[in-house]
Amino acid sequence: MTDWIAQAIGFIVVLIIGAIILHIAASLTSISGATLGKAFMIALIGAILTSIFGLAGSWGSLLGVILVVAVTKYVYDTSWLKAVVVWIVYLIVFFIILFVLASLGYAVSTIF
Repeated sequence: MTDWIAQAIGFIVVLIIGAIILHIAASLTSISGATLGKAFMIALIGAILTSIFGLAGSWGSLLGVILVVAVTKYVYDTSWLKAVVVWIVYLIVFFIILFVLASLGYAVSTIF
């Protein structure tokens, strides 16, 4: 029972941090109308899509990421290039945060 609770807490924490990082990435790429609410919606849809498609293996995960970029493009009403740049910035910042947390001794294995 505690494994499910830990995974749920990890999912919520990653979702909140991911939404904040996504909002910062959208602001850095000068996307007009970038709000924290839209970032949270994209992060939630992205988490669901990558979880579902990730069950199919590596190709499913890749398809999930492509769909998340498409969701980003349509929610922010921006170009494909800006949507891809938002996700590149997001991934870089996210992995830097994971690296820092792991270096400080926090367990980040529950995220993956």
